[in-house]
Amino acid sequence: MKEPSDDRRFRVALQRYEVIAPLLNRPLPRGAQKLILKELTRQGHLDAEGRHVTLGKRTIERYLSNYLKFGLEGLKPQVRPEQGALKAFPQEALDEAVKLRLARPELSADSIIEELRSAQIPGAWQMSVGTLNRHLRRLGKDRPTLKRIVRKRYRLLSIEGAHVLWICDVWDGPYLHDEKNGKKRRLRLVAILDAYTRYIVHAEFYFNENRPCLEDALLKAILKFQLPEIFYADNARIFRSHHLKRIAAELGFAVKHSKAGHPQGRGRIERWFRTVAEKFEPLLKAQISSGKITTLMEVNTFLTAWVEKRYHCRRHSTLKMTPRDALDNAKANHLDMSRYVDPATVHEAFLWRETREVSSLGAVKIYNNLYEVDETLLGKSVELRFNPYDLRRILVYYEGAFRGEARSYQLKNFTEKRVSERRADSHQALTNAMQAIIQEHKDGVKERCGLSFAKALGVQPNE
Repeated sequence: MKEPSDDRRFRVALQRYEVIAPLLNRPLPRGAQKLILKELTRQGHLDAEGRHVTLGKRTIERYLSNYLKFGLEGLKPQVRPEQGALKAFPQEALDEAVKLRLARPELSADSIIEELRSAQIPGAWQMSVGTLNRHLRRLGKDRPTLKRIVRKRYRLLSIEGAHVLWICDVWDGPYLHDEKNGKKRRLRLVAILDAYTRYIVHAEFYFNENRPCLEDALLKAILKFQLPEIFYADNARIFRSHHLKRIAAELGFAVKHSKAGHPQGRGRIERWFRTVAEKFEPLLKAQISSGKITTLMEVNTFLTAWVEKRYHCRRHSTLKMTPRDALDNAKANHLDMSRYVDPATVHEAFLWRETREVSSLGAVKIYNNLYEVDETLLGKSVELRFNPYDLRRILVYYEGAFRGEARSYQLKNFTEKRVSERRADSHQALTNAMQAIIQEHKDGVKERCGLSFAKALGVQPNE
């Protein structure tokens, strides 16, 4: 029971005075007090919290006696002098429990008691979960209170220009019927936001939250707005892949992650997701339920229209302008920090890579497919670069040098199993990049091997 405050004790005293007031206001004839007491016990009364209660005769007589002796002060609830004092176990055991709660706040009261008993702390065996929780709440050391305490001061993110920092995250959207498996599946929104202008460099819905979806969104963002300086995301598995690190190293941007358990650094994109949930999701659900939107492509078309016509054209409360105007101002004031990169270089960097050892038969196996390679690579470890959306063509590299295209011998899978949802434009872009690499290799071979006997002898073409 909580100790009553002075204000509450005063309100209780006034309520009790109202109960005994009929016995005090006038001199009563013989026997009248007994009749009034009987009537007061029969009728209901309101307590200090406004609840209806009934009072016994002895209780009303006690109120009257205390008032006649001590006045209004005698009607106030008494405060127990030992309120909150420890009785069940010693203070030293509570002190150890508080230290353990502060050091490891994830532990429950039951786990804290087990830890204290294992450490043979005196009084730990007399502890109960309810009593320990009550004393921790009294001291402000319960888990809900500790979570509300700000232990670290966070500063506003300072960005010096557009495309310096891209923040990426994934948001769980509504459900959509998937025609391929005939079931409803949750949509996953992969979004990349420019921290300086709040401009959405790319956002797209997928049925999965995996590495191919992230790479697809990042590839499209880079092709539209060139390279950022920093790509910032959380610690999810898809953001920590070696392939993403290699892409960043080859193209020249940094990948950084927010500290585990501290999502404050991603507050800007989390705020945008809240805007999506409040303003876009109801519209999307209405379109899906009415049957106007039935496919993933239609969902993304609707999303793109909303981002371009609504979000980018709506005044941002922090920027005091629209994200589109913020991006235009950054370009006009030479604050666009994006760096140009050749699209062919981008597509080549996004090719998947796997290392395989060439067997004694001059073959390599990947994703249950068998390919033949140059005989000079027998027994050597080679790097295979490929478009995961078209496994019919595999590029072979050895010690960083291109060694030709592998010849398909046995094809069981034409795509990597996780990438079936990618659109045709992304697939074609990577295919074109592979074709450009092969053609460049052929041109180089022709140039190195194109010396004819006629030229060596100095014979002119017309001779």
